[in-house]
Amino acid sequence: MEQYQERIQGLPNPDVFFGKDRFHKDLKYILTWTVSESVNLFGEGQLPFISNSCPYYNCYVTNKRSLLNQDYRNFDAIVFDVNDLRRLKSKEMPRERNTVQKYIFYGRESADTTPICSLYLDNYFNCTWSYKLHSDIVSPFIEVKDFKGNVIAPSLNVKWIKNMTELTNKQIAEMRVKSKAVALVMQKCYTRVTVEKLMFAKKLQFALKEHSLVLDVYGCKMLRCPDEGCLKAIERDYYFYLAYEDSITEDYVTSEVLKGYDYGAVPIVYGGANYDHFLPEGSYINARLANVEKLAATIDYSIRNPAVYQRFFRWRNHYTIHEVENTIGICKLCEYLHDERKFNTKSVYENFRKWWYTGPLLERCYPRGAEKENIVLSYMNNTRKRHSNL
Repeated sequence: MEQYQERIQGLPNPDVFFGKDRFHKDLKYILTWTVSESVNLFGEGQLPFISNSCPYYNCYVTNKRSLLNQDYRNFDAIVFDVNDLRRLKSKEMPRERNTVQKYIFYGRESADTTPICSLYLDNYFNCTWSYKLHSDIVSPFIEVKDFKGNVIAPSLNVKWIKNMTELTNKQIAEMRVKSKAVALVMQKCYTRVTVEKLMFAKKLQFALKEHSLVLDVYGCKMLRCPDEGCLKAIERDYYFYLAYEDSITEDYVTSEVLKGYDYGAVPIVYGGANYDHFLPEGSYINARLANVEKLAATIDYSIRNPAVYQRFFRWRNHYTIHEVENTIGICKLCEYLHDERKFNTKSVYENFRKWWYTGPLLERCYPRGAEKENIVLSYMNNTRKRHSNL
């Protein structure tokens, strides 16, 4: 707390440095372009950067467009949240822009559930901030670290340890003897993939019966969680956890897998990501790489052969896997704005809609969500990010 107080004492007073023709030269100014000023995405001022112990905290964030001489073109960056973009009309967006400021797309929601339809957003953003690994500012839901605290994954160039250390006899002795094969906990009952998730679970249940094994589905009018809760039940009873994402889309790996990792069950992952970029090799089973019969046979074989099952846990000798705070990107944003090479490089996402949502946009956007027919019918090509020096 003393360190925090020491750092905050030197903050400039907003009433002073937001006065007429006054700018604090050491700060980078960030405006969040929201539907209403009552919506505050990240907090106000420098506090979000200080409270998150950011390496760079000389940034100022606000949703008040009237600051800086009542001219939003004076901000170094303007951040647009995907949820606001889907509600805002083109006439409600900035009418003029400063050529040296950055327009930043912020997307924490799945692209599959929040496709972007409007044509005017192509050739609009200079920078992207999302869970996608090709973003300029990558803000994932989970991270893998080594024991020195280095972030190993997610990464497009991750290098996993090939020969992991085997479990010790003590570690093996501490592992619980389970009684059931697979659990699935349903928390969101009305997502786009709910029906597909339940259909897959039914198929796997049927395949597991051939091996006298069960898959229990909790929630959404299925089984009720025990009194101690579903997570404790997973820890006590189940060998595997079916980590079926609520959105099957590129790079979307959420804390759903932690229900397995954190509670002593091997995750059976089902999503749209390349899991090699996210999770330690040999620590999970990818359900999309085999049919349900082969998946059930693999589950059965692993349970009947303890030495095989135990190898799923070797990652614990090398890594930690944990959820990431959704504020992690705010630190990276301030760092990005202070990186002169990045900030002074002119860039634009020419076909942004395709970069964000890789499916058939015509089916998702028209007629709902589109202001004009050509906004959807013009949809084509792959998004490229065009660079040039200022």
